[in-house]
Amino acid sequence: MIGFDRPLRPEWIYTILKRVKPGDNPERYYRQFEEIVKELIGKEGKRKVRTVVFRSFIYSMQEGTSVIKDNLFLKWAKQHSLNELKPILLIKLLMDYDICRFILKKISISIRKGNELSIPLLAKKVIQKYGDRDVVRRSLRSFLKTLAYFGFVHGIESESVRLELHTTLTETQIHYFLILYGDYFLKSKSIDLNSIHTELLYLFERPRIADIARKHHGQDWEYIRDAGRNILYLK
Repeated sequence: MIGFDRPLRPEWIYTILKRVKPGDNPERYYRQFEEIVKELIGKEGKRKVRTVVFRSFIYSMQEGTSVIKDNLFLKWAKQHSLNELKPILLIKLLMDYDICRFILKKISISIRKGNELSIPLLAKKVIQKYGDRDVVRRSLRSFLKTLAYFGFVHGIESESVRLELHTTLTETQIHYFLILYGDYFLKSKSIDLNSIHTELLYLFERPRIADIARKHHGQDWEYIRDAGRNILYLK
């Protein structure tokens, strides 16, 4: 999907995930969501933000949109604080939006000394890929602001921003990443750990995936590592 129409604050996502209940009609929470995103002005902007949040964290986790079904994020929001879940919320957005992953790829090769990044240079590279369209420029701005809200970008109002990279993922966060990566990104029970899409983890310290895979072997997955394989088979 290209249309990353509006920047998202992690607290908006987390708050609605804690409120919604499986079995309810999603429309029951539309008014509540408008109250949650109180920083936004205008019904259209609130509707577009709600669309992105519900699409990524509810509808993409189930078949159909008429009734909310239980899913991993609804469970995790009940079990963890916002700070604990924040990296996984961002990673799920990256999984859902090709343009956001592309932007991160270009950031990784465009970053300058001191972790500074030129927004005009980045915009040029994104436009070369997706075309000079309003939706492309809007998606770039929205994604950079989202990174700022998640704490990874500073100085967003200037033409040169500074990135705060390499947050360390906890063991639980790596565990959750692997489940989401197989079931909802690859849509496969088989994960080649040597071929994980690196842009999904660019903002974080290189995680100890093999250690976590080995530790949880026999629980959520089977882990096979030998001379020719480094494979996780989700249960």
